[in-house]
Amino acid sequence: MEYIQAMYSTITLSATFRLSAPLLLGLAGYCFSNKAGIMNIALESFMMISAFFALLGSYLFHSAFIGALFGVVAGTVLSFLYGVLVFHAGANGLITGVGFNLSGWGLTTMLLVAIFHTRGATNVGAVSFSPIDVPILRDIPYLGKIFNQQTILVYLGPLLMLIAWVVMYKTPFGVRIRAVGLNRRAAETAGVSVMKYSWIAMLLSGACMGLSGTFISLNSLAMFSENMTGGRGFMVLASAMVAGGNPLKAMLCGFIFAYCDALTLTWSGFDVYSQVISMLPYLAVLLVLFLTHLKNIKSFGRFEAS
Repeated sequence: MEYIQAMYSTITLSATFRLSAPLLLGLAGYCFSNKAGIMNIALESFMMISAFFALLGSYLFHSAFIGALFGVVAGTVLSFLYGVLVFHAGANGLITGVGFNLSGWGLTTMLLVAIFHTRGATNVGAVSFSPIDVPILRDIPYLGKIFNQQTILVYLGPLLMLIAWVVMYKTPFGVRIRAVGLNRRAAETAGVSVMKYSWIAMLLSGACMGLSGTFISLNSLAMFSENMTGGRGFMVLASAMVAGGNPLKAMLCGFIFAYCDALTLTWSGFDVYSQVISMLPYLAVLLVLFLTHLKNIKSFGRFEAS
């Protein structure tokens, strides 16, 4: 009975709302890349390296917002490097993504030791984002406990997803992005610059993954440890693939994965093997992929300019 009660408790649902933030922040940008036909499995490294530089920026300037700026810049620079390799150097996106992910873990570990002289930085003087007390939510029973006292990054996640949906389906820019992903040659014939919109989508996804990484290291507690992202970059990738780049559908997937992640926290206090509970978010990813009949993408890792 206690397992069932935990599934809809305010603690679980509040954690779900909070833990959805890194997924939604990243999805707000990556949905455009997905719609543009760009497969990028390097998102995990984007998130991980951005998380480190967000902590570093906050540590150097004692400001969480400057830390967020560092994270966004780091994510944008990484997406630029990835774009140069894939768009212009002809590198295979799959191999490049694997290389980025392996390098991200090694680079952040090396910088942790070099700068903070530890493999897990916490209590280093960096400033994190503080929870916000929303007066309107404060007095609402049940919902107030779920949605109140979250940081600005948590509230920003769903907002960016809604903005992404409006831009994707209600603006000329979104039409061109979708045209590029649907048929590159037809879009080029219609006068749409495939390379231009591919670059915009790539850089946008990098900037949003930078925000996602910022959440990882600066939400409530300023800290960073090895492999801190824990596969969330792959959850962003899976959510966008399942949703076909639709921000609203991707947001629903993000909440499902975050809910399973939250259950690992609430159920961990019960008499269950912790290893089994820890598998929940990743099993949810596999289950969603299976139920949506996701097929192999023939052009996986390959980019065609026209």
